[in-house]
Amino acid sequence: MDPFKTNLISRVACGCAALLLVASPLQAQAEKSEELDVSLVVVSAAEDAIALFDPVSGERRAFFRVGNGPSAAAVSSDGRTAVVTHRGRALSGNSICVVDLHAAAIVRTIPLTVTKMRPDGTSVVRNFHRPDGVVFLPGEARVLVSCAAEGALLLVDLLQKSVVGVADLGLKGADDVVLGHAGRYAFVANEGEGTVYVVSLANMGVVKRMDAGGGATGLAMHPTRMELWVTNASTNTISIIDCESLKEREEFPCGAMPVDLAFTPDGRNALVVNYQGGNVSVIDTRSLRVRALVKIPTVSVERAKERPVAEAVAFGRSALPSSIALDLTGNRGWVTAERSDRIYEVDLSTWKVKRSFDSPGAPSHVSRAGLLPSALNAPIVPIAPAEGSGGVSSDPWERSFPGGGLPSPPADGAH
Repeated sequence: MDPFKTNLISRVACGCAALLLVASPLQAQAEKSEELDVSLVVVSAAEDAIALFDPVSGERRAFFRVGNGPSAAAVSSDGRTAVVTHRGRALSGNSICVVDLHAAAIVRTIPLTVTKMRPDGTSVVRNFHRPDGVVFLPGEARVLVSCAAEGALLLVDLLQKSVVGVADLGLKGADDVVLGHAGRYAFVANEGEGTVYVVSLANMGVVKRMDAGGGATGLAMHPTRMELWVTNASTNTISIIDCESLKEREEFPCGAMPVDLAFTPDGRNALVVNYQGGNVSVIDTRSLRVRALVKIPTVSVERAKERPVAEAVAFGRSALPSSIALDLTGNRGWVTAERSDRIYEVDLSTWKVKRSFDSPGAPSHVSRAGLLPSALNAPIVPIAPAEGSGGVSSDPWERSFPGGGLPSPPADGAH
């Protein structure tokens, strides 16, 4: 199977970018009293960078390097801070970085390691690789990070700059992660197994392992019901999991290779991105019937040859749409397409593509970050850079990223 297709299924983790939409209740309330400065956040693994776009004009506002093979990002509720996972490419990544979106600069990079002391006084270091999904916890001083190489879910404290909790899932594979409505559980997809793990945040222990369809990839919580929806890319189905009984309630067919989904704010519709099909299925969440099919423009024959896949006949000239996010108003959404290097805006009243604009590095995941005016002048709390006596950061990772961007090559003989 083509590696472009194989690892795509972990929310297109080996895909080349990520574009995120963040919609939180706090943000929704803030919109009523404060005007948000909205940006689309694109994480490009192909270019080791983040790009910020104006969703109205499509103009690129900022572009800066963030590290080796970024795959996904979570954005804080005030729109100021993003946490980006470094999945890596040929070499597996094992870190995350914290980004000030307003300043377009890295705040710090945190290695995903745990050091344990033995009774004899010696220590053992455990490293976690290929981080993929990331989500903020309430209070936004901690994040959950899924690590595919070790099959683990990590609890990372951004203030302490360290991993403070580990949930071992048992087998390799940990892809997308979402937080349950009540904040008691986290749900983690395992693409290879076709399973979803339930992790208790009280003790970072695995509560249950649930079977889903083959190639479980994207996860999304229904906004008004206690349901978790799972895209199954290998079996072309959607699984619905009851979050109270922790059992699969139903599995129904969808389009060709569904990899991501998002709900309209009222919960009436689910928009499912079909990677192979090159379209987005609009599903009525009550009847589970397809209401409409949003067609993402195909690429040219020349572009299809430039971006080949193993099963060329099956994929045809699909633009390889890989991610979707919706505006808080429910009027429009954005779909990323890896093969065409574009972001497509969808009108949710007509279920048609309204326009598109260029994106860097084969975008594969999308988010809307709304920066509150109150966050513009406020420090990033509690994750502002630590300073030494000379006013320079005492964090060696922060010193490696002056003003944001990739670290400079070490001097000869330096390690």
